Amino acid sequence: MSKIRIQPKTYRRNGKLIHRKGYLRKDTGKPGRTPKSERWLPKLEVTGWQHDLPPEERRHLVLEANDYDYLKSAREMQALANVQTNKSVKAKMRADAHYFFKMYKG
Repeated sequence: MSKIRIQPKTYRRNGKLIHRKGYLRKDTGKPGRTPKSERWLPKLEVTGWQHDLPPEERRHLVLEANDYDYLKSAREMQALANVQTNKSVKAKMRADAHYFFKMYKG
């Protein structure tokens, strides 16, 4: 099984400065992709959100899927944007999340 490197870290314990060295540790993660049953992100298929749609239509689809709750929609889009690797799609998701937060605050 592969190993991962734990980075060195300095911290305080009872007022004393502790210098921890880096070390190798056994990787306990599961190999391969995470099964669908263990994924925590909302599904884009349910909302119908697509990056090539106009902003008004994207936002309407997300709002409709979340029962017109601005805060829930904003959090969903922000969570998806945080794990997105495509920069252009990530920017659109963040823009939609920002829009929903702005609408929620009034």
